[in-house]
Amino acid sequence: MSVLMLVACLGCGGGRAQVRGKVVFSDGTPLTYGTVNFTSADTICKGQIEKDGTFKMRTFKPGDGVPPGTYKVYITDTLQFEEAGTVEQKLGDDVVETQVLGQASNTIPPEYSNPDQSPIPQVTVKGSIKDLVLTIEN
Repeated sequence: MSVLMLVACLGCGGGRAQVRGKVVFSDGTPLTYGTVNFTSADTICKGQIEKDGTFKMRTFKPGDGVPPGTYKVYITDTLQFEEAGTVEQKLGDDVVETQVLGQASNTIPPEYSNPDQSPIPQVTVKGSIKDLVLTIEN
């Protein structure tokens, strides 16, 4: 029985590949925040986008890589907030100042955030990928 358990554990978490890359707009400027997502029927992997547009994919914890397979790719961008400030509104004869906390906006077209609509081509992982470039058409 201990031999079977050892064999089963040897297969746990093995075979993952390191996948690294960069997310850029079609003009070459990097997307400076958000998450790259790989999804298949049984796996979801994520990579945090850094300020220079680079990302490293992970399955469960940083550095653990991506299992071999073919993945749909989509990007979720963190919401940006426009600056807070004060807005003047007229109520009858009075002018009232209202504090505005900021307004959220996305910087990429919404289809890139949907795994079933994303125009980014599927990615097949067979081994490590060190220079994957994902381009967002704007």
